[in-house]
Amino acid sequence: MANKHVVVLGAGFAGLHAVRELSREPGVRVTLVDRNNYHLFQPLLYQVATAGLEAPQIAFPIRAFLRKHKNARFLLGSAEGVDPRARVLWVEGRPITYDYLIVGTGARTNDFGLPGVARYGYGLKNLDDAMKIRDRILSACEEAVRTPDPARRKALLTFVVVGGGPTGVELAGALGELRRHVASRDYPDLDLSEFRVVLIEAGPRLLEAFAPSSAQYAQRFLEKLGVELMLGEQVVEVTPNAVRLRSGLTLPSFTVVWSAGVTGQALPGLTPARGNRIATTPALYVPDYPSIYVAGDLNYLEYRDGRPHPQVAPAAMQQGALAARNILRELHGQEKLPFKYKEKGSMATLGRSHAIAEIGNLKMRGFLAWGAWLAVHLYYLIGFRNRMMVLSNWAYSYFTYDYAVRIMHNRHSFAEQGEPVGDSVRL
Repeated sequence: MANKHVVVLGAGFAGLHAVRELSREPGVRVTLVDRNNYHLFQPLLYQVATAGLEAPQIAFPIRAFLRKHKNARFLLGSAEGVDPRARVLWVEGRPITYDYLIVGTGARTNDFGLPGVARYGYGLKNLDDAMKIRDRILSACEEAVRTPDPARRKALLTFVVVGGGPTGVELAGALGELRRHVASRDYPDLDLSEFRVVLIEAGPRLLEAFAPSSAQYAQRFLEKLGVELMLGEQVVEVTPNAVRLRSGLTLPSFTVVWSAGVTGQALPGLTPARGNRIATTPALYVPDYPSIYVAGDLNYLEYRDGRPHPQVAPAAMQQGALAARNILRELHGQEKLPFKYKEKGSMATLGRSHAIAEIGNLKMRGFLAWGAWLAVHLYYLIGFRNRMMVLSNWAYSYFTYDYAVRIMHNRHSFAEQGEPVGDSVRL
């Protein structure tokens, strides 16, 4: 076992839980590789995007995390591919040899090949995405105050969220809260009836993974908050200043957030399966390459009804830990264990004092679910300082009906109607 080298690619939930397990075996060397020098707590990205939290509050330095794991080192860089036969991972032109590799590169936004989505829509998968969305929202409000053109102002103040899953619902709810409690005070010259939050879902209802009763509760709350719901509608194109729907309707909007789906962020050298994810055995290793394990959102292991495990944090944590344990079991000459997903339940926050939570047969709504949501997210957030900062911001927002960090880092410009922007022309 001495000098065995395990490379963990990706510092997400799967990667960090793998490192924790591997660090218990002092005879194993661990190298954690990531393109960023921090671990990102993705479940709270939408709050950064809507000015509720600052970016550093949901990110934790990887090197600080590794201080307690003496056999682990960090390498900053983007992985370019893997040679499974030679057991080499290429990181920005540098070959990293390994005995075992755990791949946890996660997922990226899936635009389904629809025209304009990649170019004009905004995904929400990393800090850059969240900061761009926040700057665009605030820039749009500032520009709306200045413009005398009512049609232009309408497009500036129409914020479209595509996708009625947990991310889309939470983002739409946060925008509704921003409209009700912040915009009304910060922008007294605006007519708030022009400030629209539109949530588009192709399916017949929101939150398909939740029980119908929970989804109905969420829908009623969002409607009371002023969010416009468009169910059973499909986006066919996103233009620089509008969203086109299959029904023929066009929504003028300069800000379209795309949360309609994700796809695996596969590593060149490994053959992807459905959804650009990597198929594995129940023990989480690639069938043709037993030295390579895949954990988290990238893993494709069928769970129920031929569907893979959900791309959520609890599944990633459990898979990362088991992948590491199976490597250690092999080194000790023990049989590898199959992955058995332990469902932790599902939660989604809707707005101030309102959330839904389902844990087994237990279904909670309203303030109790909201309190449970707060507690769970604080618990899994890494770093005592981060927990205190997030908690203080939440407390501030709760008691003052205000969002704490309405600062634009980069002002966005919005071209006039008909003015060329790059190689595109606004309609």
